[in-house]
Order: sequence, then C-alpha cells, then structure tokens
Amino acid sequence: MTTDPRFARSADSLADAILALAAERPIERVTVTEVARLAGVTRATFYNHATSPAALLAQVLERELDAIRGDFLGRVEDGAADVEQIWRASELTLVDHVLAHQAVYRQGLTAADDPRGSVLATLLANHVEVSLGALARTHGTPESGPEATRVAMAAAFVGQGTAGALRAWLNTPAPHDPAEAVDALLSLIPPLWFAVARA
Repeated sequence: MTTDPRFARSADSLADAILALAAERPIERVTVTEVARLAGVTRATFYNHATSPAALLAQVLERELDAIRGDFLGRVEDGAADVEQIWRASELTLVDHVLAHQAVYRQGLTAADDPRGSVLATLLANHVEVSLGALARTHGTPESGPEATRVAMAAAFVGQGTAGALRAWLNTPAPHDPAEAVDALLSLIPPLWFAVARA
C-alpha cells in the first residue's frame, strides 16, 4: 500500500508547523487554525491528520519515542547480561530526543492551564510506563495479582518521575549535559527494573 504524496506532504508540513508553534507556547494554547495556516493547509486537511493540535504533536513526537522503545526492548532481549549498559544507552537516546526538541518540551512540561496537566508530561510518562510494562510482560511478570499490581505501580512511578526529572533538568541553566542527565535518571530507577530485565 502506497501513501498519497499529497497526504505525505501535508503530514510533513503539519509536523513542521506543530513543532514550531509548540516551541513558542504550551500546545494547550495552540489552535487548529494557527497550525493549518502555518502549514499552508486547510482546517479540513488538518482534521484528516489529527483531532487536535495536542494530538498532532503527540503523533509527531511518538514516532521517535516508539523507535526508542523498540530499540530498547530489542536490545534487552538480545543482551540482558549488559542490561545497565543497554538501559544507559536507551536513556541517553531519550534525553537526546528531549534535547533535540528542548524548546517544545520546555514549553510543554511546564504547569498547564488544563487541570488534567500537561500533554507532554503525560506523553513522556506514558512512554516510559508503556515501555516498562512491555519489558515486564516479556520477562514473565504475571498479568494479574499482587506482583502485577506492584510492577504496574512501579512503572507508573518511574514514568511520572522521568517526566518531572526531565522538566527540572530543562529548567536548569544551559548548557545541558545529556550524560549528567542520564546519570541522574539511572540513579533514581528502582533496582526492581534491572531485576525484571534480567529475568
């Protein structure tokens, strides 16, 4: 199945526009009209790609985050003996992703007007939580019962903590050293997760 070139061009234009606007202010304050105008497309075309500016931004960033998750899970399966090194490399890739989009994340990880919180904080937290949940499932964690509950809670804890830690890191004065961020993140990960990865 081939993608319509016009659809692909619209997708690229919308991705560029949403990243530019999200670097200026929190995505919760960006409108469909603004995104469509900057991308040079109609509102109808925008809605062919996403339901809202926040959903579009999530789609754009999730492409990279999904690739990070896939690489991490694949490398753990291939070499669990070196789990700390694999984990460090994956955290560095995540930190590099955040740094590559630092203006977007700096805007998006701040306190949102929405009482439900920041879309980007939720995106990052969910990325980590889903990644750890997938790791646990492939390493024999039960799908129900007290152990499953403990692991789910631990995944949510690390996910929320990672989003908060990256917000704090981005809010420190530049330059931002990715290696220092990774050292801090790794020092905060509960040992449970390294045990799960080795199981």
